[in-house]
Amino acid sequence: MAKYSYSLPKKKNLWNKKPKQQPQISFFKKLLLICIYICIIGGVGVLGFLYILAIDLPNLDDLVKPKYDLPTQLYDRNGELVTEYYTKRRVLIPFEKVPDIMVNALLAIEDNRFYSHIGIDPIRMVKALIVDIIKGEFAEGASTLTQQTARMFKLNTDKQVIRKLKEILLALKMESRFTKNQILELYLNKYYFGHGLYGIEAASQGYFSKTVEELNLAEAAMLAGLPQRPSRWAPTYSMANATRRRNMVLKRMDDLGYITTEERIKTTIMPIELNLNKSLDFNETSYYTEHVRRYIYDKYGQDQLYTGGLKVYTMMDLKMQIAAQNALHSGLIEHDRRQGYRGPKKNLYQEINQELALYIYSEEKGWNTEQFKALDEETQVVVKELFKEKILKETGENHFIIGGKVIGVVTNVNPRQTEVNLGEYQGNLLLNSMRWARPVNYEVEYYKEKLKNFHDILKVGDLIEMEILDYDHENQEFSLVLSQHPLANGGVFAMDPHNGHVLAIAGGFDFKESEFNRAIQGKRQTGSAFKPIAYSLALENGFTASAMLDDSPFVGENYKFRNYDEKFRGKMSLREALVHSKNMPSLRLAKELGTDKIIEHARTLGITAKIPEDDLTIILGSASITLEEMTVAFATFANSGYLPKPVFVSRIEDRNGNVLEEYVEPKFEQVLSEETSFLMSSMLQDVVKQGSGRRALALQRPSAGKTGTSNNYTNGWYIGFIPQLITGVYVGFDKNMQSLGEKEGGPRTAAPIWTEFMKEATATMPILPFEQPDGITMVKINTDTGQLDCDSGGKTKYEYYKAGTEPTQCHQMIAEPLKNEGGDSTNENKPATEVEEL
Repeated sequence: MAKYSYSLPKKKNLWNKKPKQQPQISFFKKLLLICIYICIIGGVGVLGFLYILAIDLPNLDDLVKPKYDLPTQLYDRNGELVTEYYTKRRVLIPFEKVPDIMVNALLAIEDNRFYSHIGIDPIRMVKALIVDIIKGEFAEGASTLTQQTARMFKLNTDKQVIRKLKEILLALKMESRFTKNQILELYLNKYYFGHGLYGIEAASQGYFSKTVEELNLAEAAMLAGLPQRPSRWAPTYSMANATRRRNMVLKRMDDLGYITTEERIKTTIMPIELNLNKSLDFNETSYYTEHVRRYIYDKYGQDQLYTGGLKVYTMMDLKMQIAAQNALHSGLIEHDRRQGYRGPKKNLYQEINQELALYIYSEEKGWNTEQFKALDEETQVVVKELFKEKILKETGENHFIIGGKVIGVVTNVNPRQTEVNLGEYQGNLLLNSMRWARPVNYEVEYYKEKLKNFHDILKVGDLIEMEILDYDHENQEFSLVLSQHPLANGGVFAMDPHNGHVLAIAGGFDFKESEFNRAIQGKRQTGSAFKPIAYSLALENGFTASAMLDDSPFVGENYKFRNYDEKFRGKMSLREALVHSKNMPSLRLAKELGTDKIIEHARTLGITAKIPEDDLTIILGSASITLEEMTVAFATFANSGYLPKPVFVSRIEDRNGNVLEEYVEPKFEQVLSEETSFLMSSMLQDVVKQGSGRRALALQRPSAGKTGTSNNYTNGWYIGFIPQLITGVYVGFDKNMQSLGEKEGGPRTAAPIWTEFMKEATATMPILPFEQPDGITMVKINTDTGQLDCDSGGKTKYEYYKAGTEPTQCHQMIAEPLKNEGGDSTNENKPATEVEEL
């Protein structure tokens, strides 16, 4: 058998087999891969985060017609803008009305690539990022105008990364939704320009009193520089800062080719000339506008008043309103001067004397020059330097305008001339123009005592207030007159008697000092101004204008009434008693009519004030009543017996022009007969022609009115009217019992104010007579008895009567006067309520 050899194959050693070598990945490639992975993951995360932010972005639909905080605008009856109420003063303007010069100035300083970027500016962002990294804080912004607009409307101003990202996304969204011009319009109407002014139109009106369309290059550049830091660059904060910022804007405009270098240089040297809008602080209308403001606040609330953009059309006549305030202002100054000069504010030498303990000043003689010269030289130098410092401090706020007020220090006093240091200038007071400035005295009439020597009122070193009369160019000094703030106050209330439209209200001398409206809120004793109310009741109850009353001594139950001149006229007609404002006939008339009936009648004439019951002196004006209510009561005489209701607002519209309320002329209630109203107007015309209202003759047209003076001359009144207009005036101290001065009653204090106002108010009005109604007849009577004149001789006149009430008996039949106990009266020269307690 053959042998076969067999060998098993060797088993491969898999463990010792060398693997195939793979290519090696470098470190940099690995790092690159890691960065790619991180970027992918981070990008996805950022995109996801941005997506979440984008979902949460504010809706832009309301920016199509944005709702701004708008001021309430108040207009007069002729459509003149009077004032605005606001927390943010804003006037909207379409972009088309913004001139190119304004747009270019804004783009130059804020965002010169605005029309080319997509809502964000990468170049500015990189630059700002580098600056922020270097400084380690958010030091420089890179916001475009689009981003700023997005932030103003939809975001806050916090410097946070998330807010910044939202701002970028929102800016991109706005750019896709709105045109560039629409975005600019939103910006220009929203941004704050300082001085309480929001939006470019309000800023233009506020700083320059002109529309944005009227701005010149210098003004546009100044406004364009304000938005980023108005608190620093506003000219009302710092004129120097505003000028530097304006010139920076001009430089940028030159660099970008918006203006030429010549225009830049020419404009750079121009000073900033502000003309602050007077409606921001219009004192002449403040009492009227404040009354309306309170009405709006009470009815529509604070938000609507200050941010709702209401348009309020009032019954005010702006020209009459200014005339009323000016007349009251000048009348109160004239009254104050009649009482004399109250003296200087203080004496600077007296201050120095006290500060340095020199003991060389006395109240009687002032600064002792001889003793001063005896002081050591060092002390004299200190005194002189201190005196100069005090002068500069006290006069530092002077503005030298003819007719304006200035503060000065007396440096030399002569009997007929006084020299005054005004700081930058010198001035003179001359005795001839200062005769009124006697030492103040309320107990002596002004014409009985005049200033004869300046030494009686002034000393060297006195700090005094003056008014500039003129400037002497030859001697380079001002002509001055002493001035002082009046202490008495008052009010004026003017309205159309036929419809109640309130045309003007002056509620005091200065609204800035006191907002209390004396024309509407103040209640004062009326004196004889109340008499026509009771006399109209008499005419309604069978009395005629010729009815005979008794002017003889009258003693009441608790009072003895005194006449100023202790004279009595005996019998006199109802007309004469009212014309000459006699008290004794009035007291008897009140007793005949009954005080309860007089009070009831006063209520029908619109008087709501408390009136003392069972007191005959109410006919003499012992009740305290507002000027508004007294004027309305008198208006019934001018309005054929119909009682008008005061109307201040004619229409109110919301920001969209929808009418919220509109005044519709009501049918007034007739509270007096037409005949009685005419007879009262006729008698009150005689008050002007023959009685205490004679100052109103200066109006040179038919008018009717009545003065009033309360006890001890504490209040002076005059209420007068023409067929088209009625005006009431009151003058008195806010401290009710203080006397206005000897003989300072209604004829002297209130009537001149009424006349000055009415001259201005009626300048363009036609001269109209008081119309006589059909129910009035006229007959000739004897004035001694009030009976018919039958050619029997004596004094006669024609008198008006209601048809059927005229006398039928001839003069031979003597009429008996009203038989009432009592005595004493006073005419208008003495306080109407002057009584002496028994």
